[in-house]
Amino acid sequence: MKSKKDTKGRNLKLGEDQLKSGRYRYRYTDCTGKRIAIYSWRLVKTDKNPSEKRKSALSLREMIKNIEKDKDDGILTYEAQTITVYQLIRRYLKSKVTLANSTLQNYIHLTEKNIRPHNLGQMKVSNVKKSDIKNFFSYLYTERHFAVSTIQLYQNIFFPAFQMAVDDDLIRKNPCKDCMKEYIRGGLSTTKYPLTRAEEAALLKFVKDDTIYSVYYPMIAFMLGTGCRIGEVIGLTWDDIDFENATLSINHQIIYKKKNGKIRHYASAPKNGTSRIIPLSDDVLDILLLYKQRTYFMSITNDYEVDGYSNFVFLNQNMTLYTPNTLTRAFHNIRNAYNRFVEDGEIKDVLLPDFTAHTFRHTFCTRMAENGMDIKVLQEIMGHKTIAVTMQVYNHALFERKQSEVARIPSALAV
Repeated sequence: MKSKKDTKGRNLKLGEDQLKSGRYRYRYTDCTGKRIAIYSWRLVKTDKNPSEKRKSALSLREMIKNIEKDKDDGILTYEAQTITVYQLIRRYLKSKVTLANSTLQNYIHLTEKNIRPHNLGQMKVSNVKKSDIKNFFSYLYTERHFAVSTIQLYQNIFFPAFQMAVDDDLIRKNPCKDCMKEYIRGGLSTTKYPLTRAEEAALLKFVKDDTIYSVYYPMIAFMLGTGCRIGEVIGLTWDDIDFENATLSINHQIIYKKKNGKIRHYASAPKNGTSRIIPLSDDVLDILLLYKQRTYFMSITNDYEVDGYSNFVFLNQNMTLYTPNTLTRAFHNIRNAYNRFVEDGEIKDVLLPDFTAHTFRHTFCTRMAENGMDIKVLQEIMGHKTIAVTMQVYNHALFERKQSEVARIPSALAV
């Protein structure tokens, strides 16, 4: 059989041809039986691209070589060329039946709000490169001004979704690998750094004494003294506190997200689906007792209820529950007000860094680690799913203790 030739007189292989436009085409059948065509303006790598045409990323022969390798390795190239990133993520989230409902709803919200409408969300999975993921993170950081911890949530969605595509033989490698590296400045950078002892003391004193922000003192002290998550704090009821035995029962949390098409508060199981009992220190008990004397009657006579839960401990001025965003704004305002006093010389103390409810949780964990609490006990109190999460904080605190001890005692060379 006579071989077909291109316009340069070169023999074309089986499945190859050249269109009237000059563009090269290769047609083949993939491992699922689907008929597929690929195109390039260049036959081989050394060919020049027509000046008036968009540069081909790969020549036809290079593309064929990759296809043959994919076929040999069982990579389902065609499906990866038809499914979008958004569709891949939805497929992944649908498979996560053991994921905490609050986490799942948060991931769905992030996907629908910022991934689906973005160009990345509509890209075909096979076309996504590492640079596309990194450019998306750059967009979130520079244009949307998202915190690193928020960008990490998107990485938590992207990475396992693309890894599922790798495991399903849709793509050869995960483009999300190491995409967060440039945002990480040390092992604890994906969460807020804890407050130092001096910062914690300064914050508590300021909030307790301030005429405007003292309303937040019991809640902030409670978070710093228990390490509870924000949803657990918002959902705390007086029935969860056993004053006689000095314990706190974490058996639910309150989430503020869209559910059934409406943004509202709703009750959910604690994160990781596990309830826990937290012993309360004397100072936290004293703060709660004093707060109960001032607010308990208003709480129990209030008919406010969320999915069967009532008698909430921390209610806003409207006698309803706070939202996480409202508290975040309040904490920003507290920090700014305090720092203005310091800068004006009215308070002679340390400046405060920006902080969130998670900063308080991280601070509690760090204080307990610094004080030498048993690592397994600390994991139970924090409600961490694995001890590895607790160990990250524990080892960091241990290293700082080592540094302070080395600085305190004379050098081993001082003989």
